[in-house]
Amino acid sequence: MQRARGRTWSAGAALAGLTCLALSAGCEDSRVVATLGELVAMPDPVVFGETPVSTLRTQDVVLQNQGTGAVHLLGLEVSEDPEDFSLSVPPELTLPAAITPGNQVTFSVRYHPQAYPEQDAGVVRLTSTDKGAPEYDLRLSGTAVEPILLVQPVPVQFADTRVLSTSPVTLTITHTGSDPDPVVVSFLGLTDDGEGDFGVQSPPDVPLTLTAGQEQRLHLTYTPQALDDADQGTLTLESDADSQEHLEVPLSGASFGPHIEVSTTALNFGTVSEGANPSLPISISNSGNQELHVTALELSDTGSQKFELAPASVPDPIQPGGSVQVLVTYLADDRGDDDGTLRILHDDPLERPVFVQLHGRTPEPDVFVKPVLISFQLSGTSQTQSKDIRVFNLGDEDLVVTGYRFDNPDGLFSLDVEPSFPATVEPGADPAGPYAEFIVSYNPSGPGQSECQLTILTDDQDEPETPVHLTGSYSP
Repeated sequence: MQRARGRTWSAGAALAGLTCLALSAGCEDSRVVATLGELVAMPDPVVFGETPVSTLRTQDVVLQNQGTGAVHLLGLEVSEDPEDFSLSVPPELTLPAAITPGNQVTFSVRYHPQAYPEQDAGVVRLTSTDKGAPEYDLRLSGTAVEPILLVQPVPVQFADTRVLSTSPVTLTITHTGSDPDPVVVSFLGLTDDGEGDFGVQSPPDVPLTLTAGQEQRLHLTYTPQALDDADQGTLTLESDADSQEHLEVPLSGASFGPHIEVSTTALNFGTVSEGANPSLPISISNSGNQELHVTALELSDTGSQKFELAPASVPDPIQPGGSVQVLVTYLADDRGDDDGTLRILHDDPLERPVFVQLHGRTPEPDVFVKPVLISFQLSGTSQTQSKDIRVFNLGDEDLVVTGYRFDNPDGLFSLDVEPSFPATVEPGADPAGPYAEFIVSYNPSGPGQSECQLTILTDDQDEPETPVHLTGSYSP
């Protein structure tokens, strides 16, 4: 183990300040000392030794804070020879990362030599808040030697690929002939497919025997299922080749595409005054990394036609991180409820068309007549019977009773009381009212049955005519 250079400081060098508080009893000195951290890398340097070309070697590196204060790790990158060395950082290690005293973080350095014979030297540049060494170079070394199995390329880096599209890479496994004996590959396949993002087309049957100079091609695919700038997978090869019994080939790729986000999927204008015509906004955003095209804004033909859009279309693509606002106006020029649907069509391959439900209403009356079925039954000396009919308004705007029709073919019913037309009924409830009242009587001229119908006319648009059916019977 070797410590990063310049790792020891005196407490006096870390003096942060002096605070003097003026109190009624006098003035006291209060010293505040800023504590400093001390990062140690293990191992340091990282030595891989002899490694056959196209073979991957991995070593874990531990960064431990042996100081007395927290240190923040700010940067981590291969600054020299990234062709032969690379990093594998666990997802839980996000920068900046705070390392408290006595704690540590771990990452991996990978060595995948590309040519032989040669001595490879690389550097991992560490940047942190460690004041003794804010920038520290972790040295890497390895010796590339001739392989028996030459696997190319290692690692496999796919081209940036649009979500749900496919990019191919051909991997070649060659018996270099450095050992005249044939090599038997006992396993060749994906041990990590990146949650379905990586695949192998028509994989060969194993065991697979390769003689000197023979090669096997493997067709790999990358089909990202979601937006991810750091997709990773692993292809594993197991064989009887010396020093290459177990090979892991890292697979990596990055995806691109638009991603639509709509601020709401329901706009409710509530109850508004007739003629107010209010507007509410909808924001359409692109949180992806490629232009988003909104191909159409469509209002449903089957819903209410009382909604308008401004603008009616989005002709320009929405850039990554950008958004556009669409105003929806409710044309409150008629009474009652209005429901519609806005459909947003787009080219986000991961999302279906977005539907936004629209609702608004203006106050309206709601007629309620009680009762709507009346039966008169007379017998003996009883010759006349009267019953009342009440017209209530269960809505939220005045109801106007404009008149009535009285279909009385036998002439045995009479309308004794009727309101003065037009009659206004304010909003209320049954039975408290208010209400308009009709009184109907049955006056039979002899034994038998008869019927008639009173139709009450109002300005309720949903129910402008409310029939009341009346029946009567008389037996001496």
